[in-house]
Amino acid sequence: MANFYKITGILFLFLGLLSCDSNKVFEEYVEVENANWQKENVASFEFMAEDTTSAHNLYINIRNTGSYPYSNLYLFVAMQGPNGGLLKDTVNCILADNRGKWLGNGIGDLWDLKIPYVGGFKFAQSGKYIVSLEQAMRVEGGLKGITDVGLRVEKAK
Repeated sequence: MANFYKITGILFLFLGLLSCDSNKVFEEYVEVENANWQKENVASFEFMAEDTTSAHNLYINIRNTGSYPYSNLYLFVAMQGPNGGLLKDTVNCILADNRGKWLGNGIGDLWDLKIPYVGGFKFAQSGKYIVSLEQAMRVEGGLKGITDVGLRVEKAK
């Protein structure tokens, strides 16, 4: 019964922190089937950008288990704007330090990391943007240990 109260308390604290997130414009995760990210499974995120005058920060969110065999994750990132323009990038996401300690927040065997992608970004046009994340690790059989990938857009402070 004590564990129930501990878990309930943590859940309410987490929900309380989420509700105070006034800078968030968009945040979404895509679950990776069987925690094994196949190269052909591209995670896509669609959001509306209304504000073209304020700077925004974009983050890549990665959730992994402790059994993920690498300390980093290479991604191909593509952003398509309302006018059809496409920006492509390759990003090296560092998930663990040089001693193998996972970065980010961990609970049990699950680690959640918010990785800065672009800071001070101003959307050129208002409208629908599509951001796609594709794993670029070139591993046969998929990436075991990646459970979720996400995107966060927030107004810069």
